[in-house]
Amino acid sequence: MNEIAPLLSEVRMATLGVSQLGRSVDFYEQALDYRCQERGRVDPALAPLWEFDPDLPLDYAILAADDSGRGRIRLVSSQAAGKPIWTKADRLTATGAYALNFRCQDIHQQLQRIRRHGGQAGGQPHFWEVSDQVHVYDSMSSDPDGTQLDLFSYTRGGELRGPLATPVSVIQTVALAVADVAASRCFYQAMGFQELFDRVLDFEGLSEMLGVEGPVKIHNVNLMKDGDVVAGRVEMFAYLDTGLPQPKPASDRAKPPNHGLLSFSLLTTDAATVLEALKPLGARGIRRIAAASVPGFGHCPLTVLLGPDGERIELVEVGELER
Repeated sequence: MNEIAPLLSEVRMATLGVSQLGRSVDFYEQALDYRCQERGRVDPALAPLWEFDPDLPLDYAILAADDSGRGRIRLVSSQAAGKPIWTKADRLTATGAYALNFRCQDIHQQLQRIRRHGGQAGGQPHFWEVSDQVHVYDSMSSDPDGTQLDLFSYTRGGELRGPLATPVSVIQTVALAVADVAASRCFYQAMGFQELFDRVLDFEGLSEMLGVEGPVKIHNVNLMKDGDVVAGRVEMFAYLDTGLPQPKPASDRAKPPNHGLLSFSLLTTDAATVLEALKPLGARGIRRIAAASVPGFGHCPLTVLLGPDGERIELVEVGELER
């Protein structure tokens, strides 16, 4: 195990910028069976880290599938007009935090609920063989602001990941669009994420599922924290053989009041040591605050950095990690 792996948790929370907080709370409660745990006003002291105007009130809500404290969603919204972080035109040309992935008990029923409560879902889920032992039905959907939600159900191998007690799981993965899979993998492996699978995907229906035109292949890598933490994984993908220029980070748009996946959060017991290890691997844009009221985590130190592909990562400093 590397030196900083024991200092970090898996992904504990993802932050989404939304245009209407009440509408989005209703969507995640009704469509995904998440429950609102907390609502309030964001501490203006976080403005330099989250890069929002401190004179413009920013409201938040914390939603969770269960009471474990893992894989939660933080929604943030302001009265200012925002824009989508990702558009269809960006899908082959940008990098950064792109989508959230959830396991569900019945994907067909779940897609109906997403449509019924203001989200968008495509046609029938697509079948693919993750491995000889694991087969899934998978489908890309979106919330009312267009944030990508990847939902799947197991048809084989679900027992390998344990039972699912809720209709929709806590966040399983944060999906990152990356420019260099090897470099991104190295960065997250330094944080203690270990390979779950590494595949080139080109199955029938992939381009339709991803919302891109023409045949497509992607290099897809899924990393699990410490080799055994099922939820809160990091998934990275890169499009292959597109003939397009090197994609560029979407990080300049990943800030309030814009809509989409703004950041994701990990707990740490020693942010300073973690940062020193990650800087040579591509960490940049580092900002720290000694203590602030951090929605969903309470009053604590916070560090925000950008990963190799411009993804915004929060390191929430705590006394000890709950494994």
